[in-house]
Amino acid sequence: MSIYNAEYTINYEYRNVLLTHFKDMGEIIDFNKDTLIEFEYKKLNYIYLILNGIVKQFFLDSNGVEKTILILTKGDMFGEITMIQNDYDRVITRTYSPVRVCKIDKDIFYDYLKNNPYIYDSILLMITTKFRILMYQIYDKTYLSTKERLFSLLRRLSVQHGSLKETGYEINLNLTHEELATMIGSTRSTVTKLLKALESEGKITRNGKKIIFHYKI
Repeated sequence: MSIYNAEYTINYEYRNVLLTHFKDMGEIIDFNKDTLIEFEYKKLNYIYLILNGIVKQFFLDSNGVEKTILILTKGDMFGEITMIQNDYDRVITRTYSPVRVCKIDKDIFYDYLKNNPYIYDSILLMITTKFRILMYQIYDKTYLSTKERLFSLLRRLSVQHGSLKETGYEINLNLTHEELATMIGSTRSTVTKLLKALESEGKITRNGKKIIFHYKI
């Protein structure tokens, strides 16, 4: 099956469950846009639940180039891997918009799960959802052309962060061409050309900084 005809779905049912159970379990903190929340190589004895807004998690190479791996929003948690593994974080977390989080202490988190074990299903769904997104990135980088990687990324973002419009799903992120390029391992100029090509083929529509992804084209 062609990458352009393949479907992509994702299960975000865990978000409402986590918000219902953990939104009042810790310290409420507000962050402005473009604020660093956590740095790499840091141990965490707590976990964050996003109450509002969007955060971006990325790697930073020796030249200061970012590689975005996850964009998380309301109902997502972050910091759970480092907290569970009791090791050092490998990503940097920065706000993509104004953000409100609930910072939950490790002991409080575990005690609540011990008394409400059915929530483990939602925690597992959240972690495996992130894993699935990372697996798609590895697959795309290994097997797809640059144009196919860009199309695949836009398709995922339209499901993960899109709102339904008359002609498709509008991605609710103002991603620059440079950001898109780093996410697929390409250059800004190449992404600019490929966006024009995808638009001419009717696969996307651009409205300012917003992109509308068209399904079944």
